[in-house]
Amino acid sequence: MRLSRFLFVVIAYATSASSVFGEVDRDKPPEITVNFRLLVWAHPKSQSSSVTTSVKTGEPTEVRFHSAFHYREGNVTKNLRLLTGKPSKKISYAGDATLSFFSNQNLESPHAFSISFDPRWKEVLLLLYPKTAAEKTFNCLPVFRPIGKPSMGIAVNLTGNPLSLLVDGRHQRLSSWKPTPFHFSLRRKDYIRFGVNTLDSGTNKPLLSVKKFFDRDDNPILLLRRESFLDSKGLIKHGKVLLTTL
Repeated sequence: MRLSRFLFVVIAYATSASSVFGEVDRDKPPEITVNFRLLVWAHPKSQSSSVTTSVKTGEPTEVRFHSAFHYREGNVTKNLRLLTGKPSKKISYAGDATLSFFSNQNLESPHAFSISFDPRWKEVLLLLYPKTAAEKTFNCLPVFRPIGKPSMGIAVNLTGNPLSLLVDGRHQRLSSWKPTPFHFSLRRKDYIRFGVNTLDSGTNKPLLSVKKFFDRDDNPILLLRRESFLDSKGLIKHGKVLLTTL
């Protein structure tokens, strides 16, 4: 199934800054009020430049900024910097239901991406994936934490292939790009054992097994994706499955 069916908001064509923002009516109440965070992953081809790593651990010793964006709220232009794989700070926004982000500080078209908020949304995590290595336009997928629902979390399979999620030994199918709720129990323990298996060609091969610690009132978000890298020929290759907990 094509990725575009699951992506919620990306506007591919440009609109002029005047048509996006126009005149602000101070007496007009905001169309929506929402708290949101953004989480962006780098395009594999954008990671080809070298990054300094530790001699001892082999881990990166610097964090590279993914991109800087700018947006308008009322009459104020605000800045946003995103780190690859790290959720942004929480943004409390009140204004038009469509919010556009620009790569340039002057808010000149074309914009990088736009978010169309549903008025019913109060809290949302938005996953951003670059369309190209230039990282100027993005796909966007909304994920909602099940706040107020005890012993429930949300899992998002970003690998492009169906997976089986094991929560303390119980299997659950995860379709690609579809946020899926799961239940867990912390009775007599303070952790959850997660496992991930493939479902390709009728096989059920273990890919990952990990223990995660939570509080009883937590509603975790699990993001499952494949490690991406460039081979010696510059081709994108995919490695092991990675699990990120938010």
